[in-house]
Amino acid sequence: MARKEKPFIPQKTEDITAEYLTTALADLSGGATVTHVSWAPIGVGIGFVGDLFRGTLTWDNANDWCPDSVVAKVPSSVKANRGVGEGLMAYEREIVMYREAVDDLSLPMPEHYHSAFEPNPTPWMLGVLEWVFDHLPLRGINWLVNKLVNLPESAMRDYLLIIEDIADARPAEQFDGGNLEDARVSLELLAKFHADAWMNQDLLDKQPLLWSVGRSPKVFQAGYVRNRDQFVETFGDLLDPTVIDHIDKVHEEVPALTNQVASAPWTILHGDYRLDNILFRSDGSLVVLDYQLVMYGRAGWDVAYFITTALSPEHRAEEDALLHTYHDALLSHGITDYSFDELVADTTTTKELLAHRMVGSGDMLDTDVEGREQSFIELMVGRVAGWVDV
Repeated sequence: MARKEKPFIPQKTEDITAEYLTTALADLSGGATVTHVSWAPIGVGIGFVGDLFRGTLTWDNANDWCPDSVVAKVPSSVKANRGVGEGLMAYEREIVMYREAVDDLSLPMPEHYHSAFEPNPTPWMLGVLEWVFDHLPLRGINWLVNKLVNLPESAMRDYLLIIEDIADARPAEQFDGGNLEDARVSLELLAKFHADAWMNQDLLDKQPLLWSVGRSPKVFQAGYVRNRDQFVETFGDLLDPTVIDHIDKVHEEVPALTNQVASAPWTILHGDYRLDNILFRSDGSLVVLDYQLVMYGRAGWDVAYFITTALSPEHRAEEDALLHTYHDALLSHGITDYSFDELVADTTTTKELLAHRMVGSGDMLDTDVEGREQSFIELMVGRVAGWVDV
């Protein structure tokens, strides 16, 4: 049987032409025509599993809606990163979130203009892989993961997302580290999002790609076994030896700890809530980007992920105050079944799991950033390991 011809979904900016955009935006533009588009990369080295471009548009018969610019997102041009994104279903998940879940996610998102992706030809395979990952020995899991992230390009699906360009907002610079005021307002917004999605079983039932934060813990254990020695050799000068000793102990407890942070009361998690994915407007409002890793689990997961990636360990003295900022906001939105002590416990566990996953995924992504002497992973090693309680 002949293979079904793939639909045309541009993966390079030279293929996202004025003609393509005129058709893609037709339902929104009232018949106006894009006569010219000029593309430039944005966020180089930040969106590691996706490439971002800003398109500046020229219109004929433009109306008040027609934007001066748009943002296009396609899978990473780095093969290894592309494989990771494909394996995590990150590209499809983000498009589905923009198309179908925007009314269920109370985060301020850019407007969705257009998207396209190839349907998954074997959706049943996800359940099979989850079962296999839960039952294979760690060496077998590493072999299978290597095969999955190194699929030939012909086996990869195509994805395109075109969204609003938030040109009037200040991007935070994660490499330089955040400030406490940005952290506070970001945590207050996160609390509202979590409260609105608290125990939202209807959303989980509608969106099968909203995986649990505790999904397939043995994959992370396998990665840790694969990478641990090389990781210590590479980053040992950034790590206190007691941190590695502590993560070694955490390694044996990963399945139990991931079950803990996935248990009720859970909420919908952004999954990648960090400074590079938050834009700050002059009126005090925020816009949140990147919905590739949306999942569900304990609220402390997002909180710990944000604090440890946004702020340097020098801010540890402020951790209690930041957690109170988040928890007070959560209470103000009506959530009373998640105590402050539970939040502290969950953030402590999450920091341990994040450090463990950082080691386990150390060989999965190319995180070098053009113009930076320090790679993103080096930055995160110093921050995340510095926040682990030992």
